Amino acid sequence: MEYRHKMKRSAVSLVIDKAIKNIQVDPRRTIRNLVDMGECFSTTPAQKNFFDLAGEVLKNKDNPYYKLLLNLVYNVNAETVKTISLNFGYTALNYGSQIIRKNEAVLKKRIPWLLCFDFNTKYRDINTLEWTKSVIDDAVSLGIYTFVFRLGDFAEYFSDVLEICKKHKECCFFAAISPLLLSKEQLEEVAEVKNLILSINVTDNNELQCSKELLKLLHDYKCFYGFNTYYTNANADYIMSEEFTQEMIDCGCFFGGFINKNIEKKELEKRIYRHVCSARGKNGKPIFLFDFFTDAKYISNSIFSAPDLYISDKGEAKMAGGIFANLHSVTLSELAKTPKFKFAD
Repeated sequence: MEYRHKMKRSAVSLVIDKAIKNIQVDPRRTIRNLVDMGECFSTTPAQKNFFDLAGEVLKNKDNPYYKLLLNLVYNVNAETVKTISLNFGYTALNYGSQIIRKNEAVLKKRIPWLLCFDFNTKYRDINTLEWTKSVIDDAVSLGIYTFVFRLGDFAEYFSDVLEICKKHKECCFFAAISPLLLSKEQLEEVAEVKNLILSINVTDNNELQCSKELLKLLHDYKCFYGFNTYYTNANADYIMSEEFTQEMIDCGCFFGGFINKNIEKKELEKRIYRHVCSARGKNGKPIFLFDFFTDAKYISNSIFSAPDLYISDKGEAKMAGGIFANLHSVTLSELAKTPKFKFAD
């Protein structure tokens, strides 16, 4: 299977290379061909439905997502576009999901498709670079190829993420960071990492100007990036305003993630979700907005038919239903074989 995977990955890589060149000449037809290819590689009915929907959306060249895709191709390094498309669109969505299903059949359990590291507190003494690499190595053996890092304000972790991206070249990484974490000196290094998508935190009004400046620098370096913001009742009206959305579009963001600061505030979450849905679709904006918790749950259940898993700043493996165990004392693959490893439906 490993040899077949390498051959398929090489073939898909060639198709994407050709598409990136052709899109300059005939963007509409090329994007349609890429959607058709994604449908061919889909392995579940939900995934096929997703690409069917994408095809319908992109038939209309006035659809804002058509403009968004063109912006992506024109303004992001071509090697980055190819690598992320390959790692997420093929390796994670197709190859990784096949491994996950095989492991699920053996273990009689659902396996997560995504790991989210919540490194928002300073536990550098236990969450070492080597430990994090070992968790990702183990996750890959289960078929997990997609990882999110929520880093808070700790620059040490961001340096680790860059090292991890370089080591795990077939994985797709997302890093949500404070604008203060990324120095101008690091931008060149970040631009060289092709399997990383950055999300800049724009919640703090005191840091907003710094965030905008950083977003524009990321545009100059042809990076793949967007924004994230933590919402409360105090800032909800502003981040849902036309002014805020347009500012983020003007800064070159391809996406924007809204994160509930207080998960008990379900009514506010529903309100935010209505807002992000109104900005999507044929009458929406040329930026993809999403609610982190609501949309992650939908993707997990409807597209991947699998949960996602959070690793806390203390190394605890968590999902709806409670804490499973601490990954400093047991590996993820070992944990998956125990009765503790059971996700709430």
